[in-house]
Order: sequence, then structure tokens, then C-alpha cells
Amino acid sequence: MRPPIDDRAILILRAHLPELESHYIELLDIYEEDLTPQVVFNELAEVVSGLLRQAESEELLEACVAALELVAAEPDAEGTELVAFCFLDQLPAFALEALRSYLGPVTGTILELLEQDLVYEADEQTPPFTSGRL
Repeated sequence: MRPPIDDRAILILRAHLPELESHYIELLDIYEEDLTPQVVFNELAEVVSGLLRQAESEELLEACVAALELVAAEPDAEGTELVAFCFLDQLPAFALEALRSYLGPVTGTILELLEQDLVYEADEQTPPFTSGRL
């Protein structure tokens, strides 16, 4: 049995994106107790890429970005890492460029830091947002 995970990021997404609950249920069927926030954020990156590729549902796209902003700003929920490495880093180049104008202040800063390889400070352990850099 694996140790318990911090699922606050998943709870935030589910609370703010009820339209994607079916995706979450499918992931739960596949991964069962091994479902992690990383898997959920990877799936969200695929969903958002699809929305951007098909130019569908701007409202859903805006809701996805708003939920990401909440996760990124949530203290101690691994939000920086999830948004940077499990969402933004998984998007194809066209999606990153299209999404850039939708990003909020925290997620926009995470993208800038990710592009400059500066998501972590010099100790490579402390996300910049928990150390007061934002």
C-alpha cells in the first residue's frame, strides 16, 4: 500500500471544473489507488491542448486556467511543481503560446520561470512562491 498523498490540488480542480469530472472518474478507474495529482495534471494538459487545438469552449478553457491559478497559489499543496512540470511542461509549443494570454499572475510567472529554468531557487528544493519571490 502506498503512503497517503496530498490531494488538495485534485480537490481544487474537481471543485472548480465539474465539467471534467468524467475525465477524473476515467483516471480513477484506470489508476485506482495509484492515482496521483501528477497524473491528473498531465491529463488536464491533454484536455487543454485539445481545447486549444479545436478552438472549443473558451469558457471551459478560462475555467481550467482559473483553477490552475488557485492550485498554484495554494500554499504547501505542491502547486508550483504540479503547474510547472505536470501541466505547463507537458503542453506542446502551440498550446503554450495560445495559453499564455489566459494565464493569471501566478501561473504566468511560473511559466516565465520554467522557460528560464528558474522554477527552483539555488537550493533546488524551495519553490520561489513559498520563499516570497512572487
